[in-house]
Amino acid sequence: MDPRLTVAELDPDRWPHFLALARQMGGNRSCYCMWWREERGERSGRPRAEAAREVVDQGPPGLLAYAGDTPVGWCAVAPRSAYPRLNTARDTRPAAGADDLDRVWVVSCFFVPEAWRGRGVSRMLLAAAVDFAYRRGAAAVEGVPIDPAVVDRSPGGSYTGTLPMFLAAGFEEVARPTPKARVTVRHRRG
Repeated sequence: MDPRLTVAELDPDRWPHFLALARQMGGNRSCYCMWWREERGERSGRPRAEAAREVVDQGPPGLLAYAGDTPVGWCAVAPRSAYPRLNTARDTRPAAGADDLDRVWVVSCFFVPEAWRGRGVSRMLLAAAVDFAYRRGAAAVEGVPIDPAVVDRSPGGSYTGTLPMFLAAGFEEVARPTPKARVTVRHRRG
C-alpha cells in the first residue's frame, strides 16, 4: 500500500474533491452514489449531484482516499435505512440478522480511478469504513460485493467491491440470494 495514502470523511469542504472523482467514473459518472438511495422506479426531476450535495450537508455519507492532496478513491458507507433500493433489490436486500436497518451499516460503493487501482486504495477505504460505521453506532457492517469466481469482474460491475477483499477484511458471507448475484457479507465487532 502506498504510504502517502490517507482517508477523510466527505464533508461539505471536500465536496469539490468528490466531484472531481465523480467526473472520472465512466458510465457511472451521473450516479453520484445516489442509486442505492433512491426508491425503485424513483427518479426525481432534480440532478443527482444536487441530491448528493444535500446528503453531504446532512453528514458524511462516506470516505475519500487521498494521495497527498489528490483524491484517489471513494467509498460510500451509511445505515441500511439510507438505501431503499439496496433493501428491496433481490440480490442485496437485508439478510437474516439485519433487523434494525439503522444499526446495520452497509459499505455500498467504491470508486478508484484506473491509475490508482491495484495499490490498496479500496482495501484501505474498506477498513476505514468499518471503523467509521462502528464509531457512529453500527451494530454490524455489511457489504454486497460480487464474487469474481462466478461473475465477470469489470470495473463497472464491481463497484460494490469483491468478495475476496471483504473476506480478507474480516467479513463473513451471510447470504447468496442467487448463484450469480451479489453476496451479502457481514462484519461484527470483536
